[in-house]
Amino acid sequence: MATPYTWPTSLPQQVDRGFTESIGITVLRTPMDAGPAKLRRRTTRPETLNVSFLMTDAQVATLEDFVLNTLQGVFRFSFIHPRKQVLVETRILPTGEGQYFSVAYKAPGFWTTSLQLEIIL
Repeated sequence: MATPYTWPTSLPQQVDRGFTESIGITVLRTPMDAGPAKLRRRTTRPETLNVSFLMTDAQVATLEDFVLNTLQGVFRFSFIHPRKQVLVETRILPTGEGQYFSVAYKAPGFWTTSLQLEIIL
């Protein structure tokens, strides 16, 4: 399914240090009376990306507008996968506290932003 939204070109296209990726499948583990437990594949699990970017004041404002107004926090968007360098369909995963992204001061006029993305399979 094509999405009408794309990561803005005015935002950084390369992730900063600290990128992590979670890949896996959902399996059922059943203990046996004797011998090792049996594992069965249940379904694929969405891949998650933890990304951070070094942004300027203006870029943080663009990110905030993109997430809150364009995506309204729920819509999917196209994003270039940092490791595979292919366009993938993603959505932002809010943290347990309901935060879409975090912003931390780096230097005058510069901020480190972090967010978690879920790749839609």
